[in-house]
Amino acid sequence: MFTGLMTGISGVRGVVGEGMTPEVAVLWSGGFGTWLKGGKVVVGMDSRPSGVMLSMAVKSGLAAAGCDVDDVGVVPTPVCAMAVERRGASGGIIITASHNPQEWNALKFVRHDGRMLTAQDFIALERIVTEGPLRSASWDRLGKIQKWDGADYMYLSAVTGLGLLDLDRLKGKRIKVAIDCVNSAGSKIYPELLEALGCQVTAINSDGSGIFPHPPEPHSENLGDLRRAVVEEQCSVGFAVDPDGDRLSAVDEKGNPLGEELTLALAVQSVLEKNPGLVVVNSLTSQVVNDVADSFGVECHRTRVGEANVAAGMKELGAVVGGEGNGGIILPELHLVRDAGVGMALILNRLAGTKKGLEEAWRAFPEYKMQKVAYPLRDSDADEIIRNVATFYDHDQLSRIDGLRVTFEDGWGQVRPSNTEPILRVYTEARTMDKAKELMHQMLASINETVGEIRIDV
Repeated sequence: MFTGLMTGISGVRGVVGEGMTPEVAVLWSGGFGTWLKGGKVVVGMDSRPSGVMLSMAVKSGLAAAGCDVDDVGVVPTPVCAMAVERRGASGGIIITASHNPQEWNALKFVRHDGRMLTAQDFIALERIVTEGPLRSASWDRLGKIQKWDGADYMYLSAVTGLGLLDLDRLKGKRIKVAIDCVNSAGSKIYPELLEALGCQVTAINSDGSGIFPHPPEPHSENLGDLRRAVVEEQCSVGFAVDPDGDRLSAVDEKGNPLGEELTLALAVQSVLEKNPGLVVVNSLTSQVVNDVADSFGVECHRTRVGEANVAAGMKELGAVVGGEGNGGIILPELHLVRDAGVGMALILNRLAGTKKGLEEAWRAFPEYKMQKVAYPLRDSDADEIIRNVATFYDHDQLSRIDGLRVTFEDGWGQVRPSNTEPILRVYTEARTMDKAKELMHQMLASINETVGEIRIDV
């Protein structure tokens, strides 16, 4: 029924014109309206050219199900999610394929409390979509669609009002910042946020066109423009976000990219300095966050991968900060959503309170090296592969919190199905790159024993 469409806890996504079509958008938005049993739904999107088409379909599907719509237009995911909660809406739909390439688009679903749907929520939604029946409002009970232009102001006021921030000190520092918004949803609001925090801002790749000037994930290898801008403009820090503005990566004053893992670690450290407490991250996040937590004498718990899983763990355990190693920083003081703007504010607040530059700050962390491999599933069953890989290791090495995580004496490895692509994600981490590669070869050998050898360079 959903050929070419990836479905799961991260929503539904596919290539536009193939898996992702207006018909699919109408069906899933109508199913979401049915699951909500009506009410108000906030709809937002990133800047991809296909977003306007899909937005029309989504709003039509919701109105047909009797849902009123607040259309907030092009905004980052955390802004739309906050609008759901603060507008008292029943839910939200964000039209964004996040880090996927240009030709992809997707629907992300938001609960009434501003959090992404849990796995159980999504199962219930999918059942409605596949089995029906969908709500079909009569002509006089169709949902009303209106624009709401207050989302930007709402978000800027909330972030600048965070109790963790020393706003007067920040504004007094006039920190020079460069930002790369990959021409997408953060192009307007994130430079405005930095200015509201007192920064002198150089914005690049921030025209809002939705045409990505480089691969959209904020990985270090994609940040050449930002690194040059930081050095040429003599900035203290550079920030890069993904197309929907929920993931963050930083560059130091010398143009060195920190990578998303250390960006998260810096944000966690910034929070714990003011408010030491429990930390929650996903199972793939670097060990460096555990080290940061240990330095403040607090615990670091791990959950399954997926923003909704981390948010649920944070709420259950009462965490003060958390996130994912892809640069997804979650601060429950504001909301339980990955938020690049919050990450920027936290890192800037820490810089404003110390004489250390960003390079000195991140180099003080223990050094880890991580290997990541995308292993094509082809026709193989992911669960069967993982079960077979487990037979290669002792029971006390294993954790099944998400796929299979293997603890080694000098590192760890993990294999799990992707939430967004037909692949296995294989990770290893150790204190040296040679050891991380050695562990990766070991993990891949155990997978190849199951499915037949696929040669992957490490």
